[in-house]
Amino acid sequence: MRVTGCIMAVIALTAVMLPGIGTAVAQQAETIAFESRQKGKPVQITATIYWPATSGRVSALVLHHGSTGVNAGLIGLAERFALSGVAAVVIDSFKGRGVGSTVQDQSLVSRDDFNFDALALLKVLGQNPRINSNKIGIAGFSKGAGSTLMAAQIAERNAAGVPSNLKYIFHVAFYPSCAVQPYRPRTTGAPIVMLLGGADTYVGAEPCETYGQALRAEGANIDIKVFPGAPHGFDSAEAGSDPRGQNTSQCVYQQQANGSWVERKTRVQVAGPDGRWNASAVAKAAAGCQTLGVSWGPNADARRLSHAELRAYVQRYLLGGQ
Repeated sequence: MRVTGCIMAVIALTAVMLPGIGTAVAQQAETIAFESRQKGKPVQITATIYWPATSGRVSALVLHHGSTGVNAGLIGLAERFALSGVAAVVIDSFKGRGVGSTVQDQSLVSRDDFNFDALALLKVLGQNPRINSNKIGIAGFSKGAGSTLMAAQIAERNAAGVPSNLKYIFHVAFYPSCAVQPYRPRTTGAPIVMLLGGADTYVGAEPCETYGQALRAEGANIDIKVFPGAPHGFDSAEAGSDPRGQNTSQCVYQQQANGSWVERKTRVQVAGPDGRWNASAVAKAAAGCQTLGVSWGPNADARRLSHAELRAYVQRYLLGGQ
């Protein structure tokens, strides 16, 4: 469609203003740590829960950042959703790994490790007595949008040891990379929406449109919305660029029926039927499809429409019936 583990907690209290109320109310911002992985070794990752100023069990919205890390815009978004009555949870997949950005080198935090964070956190939140485990949604941005999509895949959930009765209730992906496309991907059935920039030169829109159709063919409940003229990061506060940033918009790795993986542009087989990726083959494929230079920037219409889409999902699936 086109449109015009073990938890360690440190609690900090901040005063926020509720709309229409002249006095401040106490809102908790609680930082938790949970176990994930970094290149085969355990690592402690943190997430901050912005609790609503209400009592009783609440629904939760997980927010996952992109390649530049957690920023003020993401924190502001979390605070606004907390004011609406939702526990907004911001994952920081970089701090615990000693990473500030992956724009120039995405291997600093691999796709698999980064994505695993979203499922490891789901298990932690599902055990939190203050959170309604049946009402946890996820929204991600760029690199975090990739984890948002992956968290819907049954194979990935099983590999992460997520209980069968626990899942994200929806998945909202802002300008994701769809560079890795499993063969006949099966999802949990939870609604998915891809919000794509028609002028995205960082990761491109077409790979996600193609992948979205493959998901739909396997029964996924998915909506694909492309905002014409909108660049990558269309809801960001200001434009940015990095001439040394890894640009993977032409790289698409597709799993074949026999289990092997092939990069679409170069036709290099990067993994055999056993599914094991070959580092030298990956390097060869990347040399033929990857370039340097990335940019992102705001688009007022895309920002307004995409954030309205996220608010609608929160209202329907997290706040409805509470």
